[in-house]
Amino acid sequence: MINIGNLNKREKTILVFTVLIITVKLFFDLILTPYFRNLEVLDKEIAHLKNKLVKARRLTARKGNIEKDFQNLAPVLKEEESLSKQQQVARILTVLERLGNKSGININDIKPRAIRQMEYYSEFSVELRLEAGSKEIADFIYQLQESKELLTIDKFELSIQSGDSSLLYGYLEIRKILP
Repeated sequence: MINIGNLNKREKTILVFTVLIITVKLFFDLILTPYFRNLEVLDKEIAHLKNKLVKARRLTARKGNIEKDFQNLAPVLKEEESLSKQQQVARILTVLERLGNKSGININDIKPRAIRQMEYYSEFSVELRLEAGSKEIADFIYQLQESKELLTIDKFELSIQSGDSSLLYGYLEIRKILP
């Protein structure tokens, strides 16, 4: 054990300074740093909860529209449940052709893929090659998104052929979840 009484003034000053530095370091490491880390975690949690609250407010404001959309789509979903998978596929292909004609696009090729059976649902996708002007393609995509069939575009590619033609050539992969 060190006898503090035998130390000279300079050594006592160094000892006090060292003990003070060690105490301050331990205070920061054991008390302040965990406290500020905890504050950061709480701040992130508060920000997350604020985002959830903002989203909930937006959904609450749109509650009437959401319920109206649900009422419009519920009969379609009930109708789909009563159809076989092949009938649903035929209906989707018919809808795609109808939307193409309505939008004024020329559908060159439709390739339905096999229905993939997932754990709780089935997934149907179709490849579509088309040609049209940019306005017609934009209208077709809008019609797809607004369709009651709840179609999703997975891939979308556009290209132009060399020359003065204003036609665009497109490739789309469209997916539909089947009950």
